[in-house]
Amino acid sequence: MLTLVSAVLCSAVAVGSVVGAGGSEPEQAAETFVGLTLRLGAMTGHEEEVDSYFGPETLHPAAQDDPGGVVQLRADADALLSKMVLEEAARPTPRGSRLLAQVRSFDGLLQVIGPAARSESFEDEAQRLYARSVPSLEAGAAHQVIAALEAAVPGPGPLSQRMAGFYHDFIVPADRRRVVFERALRECRSRTLAHWQLPRAEKIDVEWTDSVPAAWHRYRGGWRSTLQINPDAVALVGSAIDVACHEGYPGHHAQFLLQDQRAQPAGLPVEDRVVLLRSPASVLREGAANFGVELAFPFDERVAFDERVLFPLARLDPRQARRYETVHRLVDQLSAAAAPIIASYRDHRLSSDDAERQLANKALVTSPSALLEFADHYGAYVLGYTAVRDSVRAYVTTRVTARSHITAKDDWSVLCELVSDPYGATARITPPISTAERNGCSRRGRVELDFPHYLPRPGLECPEA
Repeated sequence: MLTLVSAVLCSAVAVGSVVGAGGSEPEQAAETFVGLTLRLGAMTGHEEEVDSYFGPETLHPAAQDDPGGVVQLRADADALLSKMVLEEAARPTPRGSRLLAQVRSFDGLLQVIGPAARSESFEDEAQRLYARSVPSLEAGAAHQVIAALEAAVPGPGPLSQRMAGFYHDFIVPADRRRVVFERALRECRSRTLAHWQLPRAEKIDVEWTDSVPAAWHRYRGGWRSTLQINPDAVALVGSAIDVACHEGYPGHHAQFLLQDQRAQPAGLPVEDRVVLLRSPASVLREGAANFGVELAFPFDERVAFDERVLFPLARLDPRQARRYETVHRLVDQLSAAAAPIIASYRDHRLSSDDAERQLANKALVTSPSALLEFADHYGAYVLGYTAVRDSVRAYVTTRVTARSHITAKDDWSVLCELVSDPYGATARITPPISTAERNGCSRRGRVELDFPHYLPRPGLECPEA
């Protein structure tokens, strides 16, 4: 997180003057946009909204309080948005169009936080910020998964209680968690490098700390990332692969590397050097990172790696690896069942106690209170781990099967295209919104999130190994 002390950079009128003062208009607008986002990240209680920033230090807010708070910030963002709409209508440019979509998204975020935030449903928030609907798991499919889990984890008592006992047998001793995770990270990197060419100088600096609740990645620029991990986040043997792939390779670290490589030689524009947590691009990255876990480790290969490497390192019985991964995969298939429960809880149709019980019994969530706390803090962003992952999987599968043998590209190539251009990818994996729906959204104040598809420069291909 950026721990910044904020200042009032400009009033609503001043924003317009800054945008037009000197330099190219898109560059000035981009710098103003970045300044606005950094002001939000500097406000008490909103520090986590800016996930990372690796742009010019001169755009940081000055070291004094921001008395206007979110209300003034929203007025300034509205002024920038209005000015950019007019400029793009008069002189459209690819960068300006893309930046306009980012400003619209940021303006939408400001509408759901702060003292003047609108009271809206979980579904409306998902639509406003991410152009997503709350998914649900078909009842028949859920019953099939539950039945399979009942058979895999037999015994007396509720299935949720049996699952807690089952997981207890696969806890990695505290003194073995680092070595297990580091080995998983090396394997994730090796498997990713077999498909993607990453910069030789790239590196993840891993910090073990209890200052974060789980694992937190930040791209620092210059091919470097910092990954903070709470040892409890990799307590289960399967978590080592999940976290290493999601946060590292082919997840967040590799995603930023590909995006940075794609922008060379000029490098990423300044607006792409600030990473807003609750944004369409970030939620796309979450879904793609979760899909990347299953891409890097197909089921049988994951079982084989567990048996040969991870279980012995963790001092667990390798003969139990297949059973563990079978249960792990079945529980993952129930993840969509959690979304409507969270939505009902956030919309005050379920008490916290009832929501926890349903999450434990219907979605087999092992820590339902922690999931509800996450949803309280980040809202519809939680859909990135399920709904967006499923959208990414569907998009990749469709693209791969639709290509002829002459132009065939595998799953890795299609995923590379998505994560190296997260803004264009957001539009490609989001179901189109009809004109009637769009007009309805407009009347209700929703923000259009139809990010323009950015075509790569001629001759540019994803850096495959």
